[in-house]
Amino acid sequence: MRRTAIAIYAGVAVALASATFMTPEVYGSWWMTALWVAFAVVLAVAVTVSRMWIRPGLLLLHLSFLAMLGGGALTWLTREKGSVRISEGECVSAFVDMRGDSVALPHDIRLRNFEIIYYPGGVAPRDYVSHLVVDGRECEVSMNRILDLEGYHLSQSSFDSSGATVLSVSHDPYGRTLSYAGYLMFALGGLLLLLSPSCRFRMLLKGFAVGIIFITAVPDTYAGKIAGIPIESADSLRGRQVVYGGRVVTFNTLARDVVMKLHGKPSYRGLSPEQTLVSLRLYPEDWKNEPLIYVKDKSVREALGVAGNRVALSDLFDSEGNYRVEALYGCLGERSRRAVEELDEKVGIVLTLYSGQLIVNPSESDVALPEWRVRLELAYNAVPFTMIIFISLFICSFAFLMSRICGAWLRVVARVVLWLAFLMSATCFALQWVLAGRVPLSNMPETLHFAVMVMSGITIVMSCRNLLLSGLGSLFAGALALVSHLVASNPVVTPLMPVLHSPWLSLHVSLVMTSYALLSFTFIAAIVGLSRDGVAERMRDMSLCMLYPGVWLLGMGIFSGAVWADVSWGQYWAWDPKETWALITMMVYAVPLHRSLVWLRNPRHYHIYMALAVMTILMTYLGVNYLDSMHAYN
Repeated sequence: MRRTAIAIYAGVAVALASATFMTPEVYGSWWMTALWVAFAVVLAVAVTVSRMWIRPGLLLLHLSFLAMLGGGALTWLTREKGSVRISEGECVSAFVDMRGDSVALPHDIRLRNFEIIYYPGGVAPRDYVSHLVVDGRECEVSMNRILDLEGYHLSQSSFDSSGATVLSVSHDPYGRTLSYAGYLMFALGGLLLLLSPSCRFRMLLKGFAVGIIFITAVPDTYAGKIAGIPIESADSLRGRQVVYGGRVVTFNTLARDVVMKLHGKPSYRGLSPEQTLVSLRLYPEDWKNEPLIYVKDKSVREALGVAGNRVALSDLFDSEGNYRVEALYGCLGERSRRAVEELDEKVGIVLTLYSGQLIVNPSESDVALPEWRVRLELAYNAVPFTMIIFISLFICSFAFLMSRICGAWLRVVARVVLWLAFLMSATCFALQWVLAGRVPLSNMPETLHFAVMVMSGITIVMSCRNLLLSGLGSLFAGALALVSHLVASNPVVTPLMPVLHSPWLSLHVSLVMTSYALLSFTFIAAIVGLSRDGVAERMRDMSLCMLYPGVWLLGMGIFSGAVWADVSWGQYWAWDPKETWALITMMVYAVPLHRSLVWLRNPRHYHIYMALAVMTILMTYLGVNYLDSMHAYN
């Protein structure tokens, strides 16, 4: 029975991983359905045979998966799904389902009007709102706000130029309810399990007994005779308020991000960001031959016929004025497509600057920034937080590893530097929160920075127990900080998508990223356990202390994301590659929590497994970005 259960469990994980590279129809195939049925049967038998009812937390946790599987099956079998298009002033009483049939709605719906709410400056949409009238009652449907009509959920899908709105309709009273019950059971069961005195986690925790260099960038070369404005004029513009990314910011923020996006550095040939941006705007003819735009992909540079890794705007147009980048989409392979799209985006930014639409003055309705807020933003921009953090963590890692040779004084230095890195990371996160006016967890640099902050905090706790673990933890956190620094060099010069304006965003991302940070420490513990004699068992116990809450938090993150999707699109699960691989990651890391697996009782075998398991995190967080996923980070 045990071998059969292991085979089915592994089969489901492998099937899910393989399906992310196939067409979405595979999730409804007969063999995938058969695998899930077998999984549910084995799980039900295991609950009965092992007499889980004597341990409420464990019972709730396993029953939650049966509830979620049952909910998914009911959704698949009974859900009605379709869409309805409504023109302004039109009244409709039915929607068109996936088969093309007309299905009656419980109430007539009339569209009073459809509205696009823009960010300050009137360029990018912040929300899409359909103002409806239902039985004389005014209602709204927008991103992250669905309308419930007696179990029929209407969510904003799209619109057209005529002013008509398109609403998605979902009627799933049985599957959604059972799935949500499963989410609640998982949350409660996992919490009871972690708090139970008889749980292995609590026993391990008792035994565990957890009792800046500032580098300035060197200018590329002297600015020479580049046409531009004087530095005094540029400095006077630093605190000027403009609309950028849907909010009012200083011109310094806009200039830094745009120049960093185009050039890969915050300055060009010794010119400040403000000098570069304004000079580019005022003297386009003089700047068209300047190699300002950074192109990383070698094949794109070869296709353009340029030698260096930066191109001028004139390199992207032929003698007849034809846009050469457009032709690259057809002549280069899929591997270079993203590089072409990135270059195309940079050219679009330059052309938007030339048109005068990039630098937008605040309107009368925009709230002006107070003087303290301007000074705070300028101060934040002046400090290279990410560079200081990753350098400090690398120094900390080296100091921890060398302290065995050099003595205890170096260990004290390492802990001081580690605390400084953590405080710097926390300060940076808090400043980002204040300046952005939202929780900074909406893109890859922000989520990476959050993970660095959490891992630095965990490493501070670890530093009391094991020097090698502390050194590797600092090294891993430093590597993440370095990646965050490099990713931030290609900022997203666009506002948040409307769907990201949701309170579920911060909950979902913080839960998932905290779980990834905890699970990453199991990889570090595995390397220590495999590389040093006599510590494998102790490292396994330490790893399990991270594994239990890590798996539970990952599950909570996945299911909070499902609720967010339901609130936004009326569909709690869509088999998107990102959510599928997150589920695979949870399944893989849940395996060592089962004490019945004899092979994993051996500490060395356990560490080998955990060292390989980290590949699922890398695939979920990074690899999926190269698949067709709506969760792919910019």
